[in-house]
Amino acid sequence: MSDNLVIPVHDAILPYMFQGVKWAIPNVGDNKETHNLAMARLFEKVGEHVQAFSVRTDCFVPGPPTLGAVKHHHNMFVRLCNLIDTNTKRDNMERLEAHHITHERRAFKIYPVRYFDVKNDYCRRWIELCLQAMSNISQLTENTWANDWSEATGKEMKKLFREGYRLMCVELFNVPVIEAEKVFDESTPFFLTKNHFETYDVGHIPTIEWIKHPALGGEFTEDELRPISTTNVPVAPGVAENDANTPQRELERRMQGGEVVE
Repeated sequence: MSDNLVIPVHDAILPYMFQGVKWAIPNVGDNKETHNLAMARLFEKVGEHVQAFSVRTDCFVPGPPTLGAVKHHHNMFVRLCNLIDTNTKRDNMERLEAHHITHERRAFKIYPVRYFDVKNDYCRRWIELCLQAMSNISQLTENTWANDWSEATGKEMKKLFREGYRLMCVELFNVPVIEAEKVFDESTPFFLTKNHFETYDVGHIPTIEWIKHPALGGEFTEDELRPISTTNVPVAPGVAENDANTPQRELERRMQGGEVVE
């Protein structure tokens, strides 16, 4: 067992050591696999996008996020809602199951993200909610189905992501609380518009610049990130796509401190 991985006895966000930095991974507990291919794809897409967001310079500057960061968060949320809605089956629709196909279970692909050392409290809170949401997704009973999920499950999956988006709308864009609560509306949900971004102004937020220091030396290059920006942590033994003699499986063993394939 690698020293990098922690055996969870709770649902809290887990630490993952890489290059001397404590990264974070969502706690899937013993729910390392899913039979739901759409759920596996959603989990992976969320993970890689949150990782990309977590290494932005904004995350290591204590001031309010820049326009690029809030646009990034907005675009991730819009895309997430699209992916969830696309694979949601209404209660009066048949679930998608083929009569002659039973596919293999799929391992949840986990991307370590910067969280514990994030200096920006806005970004840290958004990342925190995303990690909690991913842990929640992995434990849903809809992982038993093959290709889709119910309306109730779609709403449950969006819940924590919606809260992060609502916080951004209220705290940074000064959207009235009553209006921002419509983020949770299923029929006509609230989204920021082009005008919101064109008038983005954080001048109302007090500065604490004089007591903060620059976070230098904490950024990673693309090449340095390659081992963890590849979907390889952790592995679910016995899953078909994690064949023992593939380069992917070799990476997984290295990341978990196992034997190295020559």
